[in-house]
Amino acid sequence: MYRAGIAALLTLVLPSAASADDKAVAEFYGKRTVAIAVGFTPGGNYDLYARLVARHIGRHIPGNPTVIVQNLPGAGSRRLANTLANVGPHDGTTIGLPNQGIAMDQALGTEGVKFDARRFHWIGSPVEDNNVFWGWHTNPVKTIEDARSREFVVGATGPGSPTTYYPRIMNELLGTRFKVVAGYPGSNELDYAIENGEVGGRVVSWTSLKITADWVAAGRANVMLQFGLRKSAELPKVRMLQDLAENAKHREIFEFLCLVPAMGRPFFLPAGVPAERVAAIRAAFAATMKDAAFLDDARRARLDVEPLTGDEIAAIVARKFNAPDDVRAVGKKVME
Repeated sequence: MYRAGIAALLTLVLPSAASADDKAVAEFYGKRTVAIAVGFTPGGNYDLYARLVARHIGRHIPGNPTVIVQNLPGAGSRRLANTLANVGPHDGTTIGLPNQGIAMDQALGTEGVKFDARRFHWIGSPVEDNNVFWGWHTNPVKTIEDARSREFVVGATGPGSPTTYYPRIMNELLGTRFKVVAGYPGSNELDYAIENGEVGGRVVSWTSLKITADWVAAGRANVMLQFGLRKSAELPKVRMLQDLAENAKHREIFEFLCLVPAMGRPFFLPAGVPAERVAAIRAAFAATMKDAAFLDDARRARLDVEPLTGDEIAAIVARKFNAPDDVRAVGKKVME
C-alpha cells in the first residue's frame, strides 16, 4: 500500500515538475536572443551551416527566441573555444561552432588551449563530412600509388590543418612524395592556386568540394582518397586512408587522425549551462535536423544533412583522449 501510494503520488508530481521546467526554459529564452558563434570568417562552409541552422532552430527552442550568427575567428577556433569556456556566457544563450579539430588540439597538447572539450555539452552536428584528397584533372598523378613515384605539389594553410597533416602522414608511412606548400590563408586562395596551376590539389571536406564551382560535376576534380570513420555513400569506390595501412599500428594511427573529420560541424554549449537548457537546445537541434523547411533550405544551398547527435560527438572526443600514447605522439608530430 505504501509503495502504491508513493507511485501514485509520483505520477501526479513528476509531470507538473517537468512542466515547470519547460515553462521556465520557455520564459528564459522568450526574453533573449540566442547567438551561434562560429570560429571562422563569413562565407565558408562552417559559416554556411551556422546560418542554415540559425534560420530554423529558433522555432524549436522553447520561447522561440531570435537566433543570430556571430563570427569569432582566430587560432584555429581556439579563440572561440577559450572565450566560451572561460568568459561565457554560461547561460545557454551562446552556442559555439568551432573547427572540427578543436578537441584534437587539446588531446595533443597544442599551445594556446585553455578549455576542456570533454566538459563541453556537445549538441550535435548537421553532417558527418569526410575529408577528401583530390587533384586537378590535368595533373599526371592520378592515384596515391602514382604519388609514390612522382612529386605532387599540395596546397595547404598551415600546421595543424588537415591540408598539411594528411599529406605528411602519407609521406611518412606510405612513401608518397607530396610537397606541401603551406601559407595559403583560406579555401578561396587555395582553390585559385589549384585552378591556376600553382599547386596540384589539396585536402578539403567533401561537402565543400562538391559546391566549389561545380568542379566535381564537370570532372575537374580527381578524388583519390577519403578521410573519416566510414565511407561517404557518394564515394563508394574511393578508398579510405585506413585501407592503405600496411600493418595494425599504421591503421590505428590513420584512424586516430580520421577522428577529426568525423566530428563534422560540431555545435556545443560550454560547461556551466543549466541542464534543462542543455536538454532544450539538444532537443531543438534534433528537431531542426528533421524540419522540412530546414531540409529544403539545405538542398537549395547544396549542403548535406547527415546529422550526428551530441552523444555521438562526445564519444568521438573521448576516443581522441583514450588513444595510446605512441599513436598520439605520431599525431602530434605530423600536426606541429
